[in-house]
Amino acid sequence: MIPKFRAYSVEENIMYYPDEDKNVEWTIDDDTGFIAPLINLENGMWGMIDKYVLMQSTGLKDKNDVEIFEGDVVKVTDGESEEDSYISAVRNYSNEGYPAFDIEYPPTYHYDSNVLSAIMCNGFETIEVIGNLWDNPELLEGAE
Repeated sequence: MIPKFRAYSVEENIMYYPDEDKNVEWTIDDDTGFIAPLINLENGMWGMIDKYVLMQSTGLKDKNDVEIFEGDVVKVTDGESEEDSYISAVRNYSNEGYPAFDIEYPPTYHYDSNVLSAIMCNGFETIEVIGNLWDNPELLEGAE
């Protein structure tokens, strides 16, 4: 699998999807050495976003066939009832010695393994992308 990324511009309040947008490419930031999105500006010039958040795709899709990225806010529903659901954010835990994407869950739920893996494999829970941390932070208020 070739990793896919997206980048959120803190300055512009815009999410860029370089794999899908012909006006966005990836480049190397000469100052930091980091990968950065390069944006085709309206005047035909190219410019790099100064402050951005880079997010990787999990390689998974939700119940609506929407690709799930790090930073997405998801709703997990247990069975058919909306009452049996919770909301969480997809996070990359590789900096914590746990090289995986995962979500936090309420203490009333129990999983024996990585939550995203369990949901995708168990067949009775569904996951749905309902927003992301930057455009919809209010979705997590009181959820985590």
